[in-house]
Amino acid sequence: MRTTIFTLAAACGAFIAPALCSPTWKSWQPCPSISSEIMTDFTTTNQTRTFVENMFSAVALDNFGQSFAQVLSDELTWTVTGSSPIAGTYYPKSVYISQVLTPLRGVLNSLPVPIVDHIVVDGYWTTVTWHSEGVSGKNGADYDMNYAWVMRAQPEGSAGELKIVEVIGFYDGQKVSNVFEGYDLAALRDGTA
Repeated sequence: MRTTIFTLAAACGAFIAPALCSPTWKSWQPCPSISSEIMTDFTTTNQTRTFVENMFSAVALDNFGQSFAQVLSDELTWTVTGSSPIAGTYYPKSVYISQVLTPLRGVLNSLPVPIVDHIVVDGYWTTVTWHSEGVSGKNGADYDMNYAWVMRAQPEGSAGELKIVEVIGFYDGQKVSNVFEGYDLAALRDGTA
């Protein structure tokens, strides 16, 4: 039990009462210093959380516009799960934009404004659950849904700026399919629609 509590205390930055680090519950001894590995993981997790929170705030303001494109790595791999017309794995960022975002812009009245429900972060990995409200297709299809994105960020460039390098996105496949009804996906993708 003490080992579990000590590990939890160390992982949380020793914010738990120092008495929990005592070898006995009756006497107080200070916690040993936190290892640099744990602090690095803690720092990375906090940096990633801040990055993702800022990303979703910016995306909510510019509707998946320039702010979204800027946080995606040029080496992005994006997987759209399920069996909708846009399901698949897309690499690199330019392919994701032309094969997924551009067609969505063509069939939706506007892209969803993300309302974040939960963010779970571990190092450079993040899971974000979010939902949208009031979104519809130009064909009248309802596009309100719940999303779950499992994302990996990593530092890039000489400044070590975080970028999203991998996303596995979970969507309501039926709603995605419905919004594409009546459209030629190939024409949407090549810009001739």
